[in-house]
Amino acid sequence: MAEDSIYNKHLDVFLLWACRETGILEELLDGPVTAPDVAEGAGVTERAATVSLAALAEMGYVEESADGYEATAELDGFRPETDVLERGILPHRIDSLDHYMDLPELMETGEAPEHTEAGLRRYMAAMATIDDTTVRSIVTTAEHAHPRPERVLDVGGGPGKISEEFARRGADVTTLDIPPVVDLLESHHAEAGLDVVAGDARESLPEGFDLVVSARMILSFSPEELGAYFENAFDALEPGGTFMCTERVWDRSEIATNFAVHMLTVSPNGHMYTEAEYREALEAAGFVDTAVREVPDTPFQGIVGHKPD
Repeated sequence: MAEDSIYNKHLDVFLLWACRETGILEELLDGPVTAPDVAEGAGVTERAATVSLAALAEMGYVEESADGYEATAELDGFRPETDVLERGILPHRIDSLDHYMDLPELMETGEAPEHTEAGLRRYMAAMATIDDTTVRSIVTTAEHAHPRPERVLDVGGGPGKISEEFARRGADVTTLDIPPVVDLLESHHAEAGLDVVAGDARESLPEGFDLVVSARMILSFSPEELGAYFENAFDALEPGGTFMCTERVWDRSEIATNFAVHMLTVSPNGHMYTEAEYREALEAAGFVDTAVREVPDTPFQGIVGHKPD
């Protein structure tokens, strides 16, 4: 029974959140520090500092030496000097917990919490942790829907992992994302040699592609926004082209309901959609031969539509 206790299942996230909020993390990043040092610097009790440091050490987030406690590499994601895309998912997990604490208010207002520039950095770092196996499976599923694409538009490409894999396979790729993301990751995109365009998929997309793809993006769209995106994707394609977006489909994903609750903390308009809803929206935009298929070895489904010749 103890294994299911809240202090066994969720303590690490709650403790890191509390340490960030109180300033304990900031003290640790300047370490090594002792419990009295942390208590004084962060304004917490010495008991709280002693217990927290011991727990963080057991969790692997800090290590103890003769000089005190010092952060391990597990906390490098919280260091300002760490490269944006090397910060990992942990800081974003703490943000998510912060937003979960706002759920009562969000349920009442229907609004989403304010997302800051620092939060965007942490979100992009989390997006960059997508593993190579998932990236390859998404791209391969898209290529099964449209073999050997020559010109690919990666919508909401973020860190560029999907774009880079298409380029590695020989496609001419354009990556599109909203201006704040493009500005934030400009140097990373340039280093990867990606052709990047700033824009909003709900408003318009560049044209002339034989494959338009997006991954992990559309759940933040309202039904109206989803329809607008599908229409813009249709217009972006050459005749005979293919569209595929990957996401969790409500009646196909094992964790879709949980993720729907998570989306309450992300977007004021976002929603989980069923296979029928996706196919109806695709057909309304003009797509034919629509389908929803599994993306092997991932938790995602691919939502596919073809533009008539």
